[in-house]
Amino acid sequence: MLEPYEATIGRCGGIPKVIATIGQFAAKEIADDNSHRKILSDITDDFMGMLKTNQGCHMLRDLFSWMQSYFERCSEASDSLKPCIFYMSIFPRNHNIRRSHLLRRWIAEGYCRDTCSGTAVENGKKLFLELTNLSIIQQCQKAMKYLYQVNGFFHEYIISQPMEDNLVFFALEGNCSLNSQNGGQHLTIRSNWDRDITVFRSLDFSRLRSLTVFGKWMPFFLSSNMTILRVLDMSETSGILDGDLEQIAKVLPRLKFLSLRGCKEISHLPESFGGLRQLQTLDVRHTSIVMLPLCIIKLQKLKYVRAGTIIPSDEGDESVASILTTNVHPTSTPPVGTDDMVTTLPQTADEVQASTQWSWSCRPRSLVSSWLTKLHRHRVDNDGVEVPVGIGNLTGLHTIGVVNANIPNGKEILKKLKNLTQLRKLGVSGINRRNIQELCTFISGHGHLESLSARIDKDKQGLFACFDDMISQPPKTLKSLKIYGHVKKLPIWIKQLDNLQKIDLELTILLQEDMRFLGGMPYTDFLRRLCIKPIQDAELHFSTLGDGVFWELRFLEIHCTSKLHVTFVDWGTQRVEVLKIHCSGGASLRISGLEYLDLKELWLKGSYSDEIKQELQQQVSEHANKPVLKLVQRCSS
Repeated sequence: MLEPYEATIGRCGGIPKVIATIGQFAAKEIADDNSHRKILSDITDDFMGMLKTNQGCHMLRDLFSWMQSYFERCSEASDSLKPCIFYMSIFPRNHNIRRSHLLRRWIAEGYCRDTCSGTAVENGKKLFLELTNLSIIQQCQKAMKYLYQVNGFFHEYIISQPMEDNLVFFALEGNCSLNSQNGGQHLTIRSNWDRDITVFRSLDFSRLRSLTVFGKWMPFFLSSNMTILRVLDMSETSGILDGDLEQIAKVLPRLKFLSLRGCKEISHLPESFGGLRQLQTLDVRHTSIVMLPLCIIKLQKLKYVRAGTIIPSDEGDESVASILTTNVHPTSTPPVGTDDMVTTLPQTADEVQASTQWSWSCRPRSLVSSWLTKLHRHRVDNDGVEVPVGIGNLTGLHTIGVVNANIPNGKEILKKLKNLTQLRKLGVSGINRRNIQELCTFISGHGHLESLSARIDKDKQGLFACFDDMISQPPKTLKSLKIYGHVKKLPIWIKQLDNLQKIDLELTILLQEDMRFLGGMPYTDFLRRLCIKPIQDAELHFSTLGDGVFWELRFLEIHCTSKLHVTFVDWGTQRVEVLKIHCSGGASLRISGLEYLDLKELWLKGSYSDEIKQELQQQVSEHANKPVLKLVQRCSS
């Protein structure tokens, strides 16, 4: 019974006046308990039309008058903002949108261009900021900060407009008939469309500039009549295979934007992709592609190449756990065939009492779980993709990653990166003693690099100091720095990076002096995630060190391999929301001052004693926020 209510509230976009109006209207119309579904169904079927015309919704007339006048002012003041507003109707309500993804779609279709006052990306960011300032686009409340959604009310308003501007957008959803709108510039295929081939082939694709697919892909979605298509967005689409990519290269010669992100069935790109000479953006992240073809170097207009992914080394177990384990209730049966056992500790007294009757039993691994574990570990070790040595010929590239440097010709590839003088963003994995010098040579003195993500491998000699004394001139333009892997110490030259805005670190801490070095950094205001791994008995004190404080640290991970005492003091601004503790067999752990953290989640992972678990459970129960305590138990085979 709650579903229709939730759907209706979602369309109100969180605007109190709209919610109140809907509530008052429904209360007046509902005569008895059997009619409420019909009333909500009527509201859902013509949500915006009902709000505009029904006498019971007269309180919203001033809101609609303001919105109408604003749209008219958009046409008079700017010829770029209004099309971007209507463009948001492409995405379903509640769909997560990445800013960079949207900007590159806009650039491919000419919604934002290079001007004397800024680049196409800079101008696109300004337009995006205007949409967020107007609350048309809002940050997701339950996701990472870089994800956005279209406000539910504005989404309904945009798609309801009869203006000529909106006629170029059309969607296939539900049970579309042949009488539906049959042409336009932007086609969206919703996941709930019945995939009727007759309806699809009745459409006019002669003006089609973008095709966006949600849900299942069908081969007939490609048509030889899509000759001017600029954008093909199949992010997270299921059912697309390698053979379908051959057709893309044949029938879409003017393609500028192609996203196959999350299409896990895709394992390689065909050589025929070399014919996509207009291509600017290629996104194949989170697919099964481990190598980019040689033909990629023919695409001289490429600016944005995303492939592979960088996974923090400690995330492997958790990712496997998400596949192999289940969150269980204390009275349920433990899952079979898993290495890690995951549970969320009860918070109430009754649940605590019930949990004392529960004990984990470790079962032998099944063949399936063993195979999945090996598969995942292989993916973690090879999280980049192999690129041809000639990648350095694409001198117009602004973004490339993740490049796997741990291959026979990895050093040569890193050397060729020196030609990419316009590069803004680089992701690279497989960095070790053999190739780190080549990476440092590229980084040193780079004039435009704004973002660097590097995965450092552990070699036979163990840990080593990353980038120390290898970079003569740090890149002054660097805004984002992410370093994962076995790093013993951060280089002192990091203090010279005055433009840093985001830091994500994973390093081994040997002594408390290393903590003081880290705490004294001028960039601690922007430190979002920190993973530290003491390799000897230690006491870690998180406090005000020098002039720096971990003001913005949200995710903290600590590995405990021996005897460790962690102390938190009152930082003034309590920011840590997620704390993960990884324990190895025989580790001894004490935590003091947990109450000073603004905790929402506390993870205890690995091989830990009942004493450690009970102590943390006690502290969590006394914490003001009542954070969730999650256990990931490592069991022996």
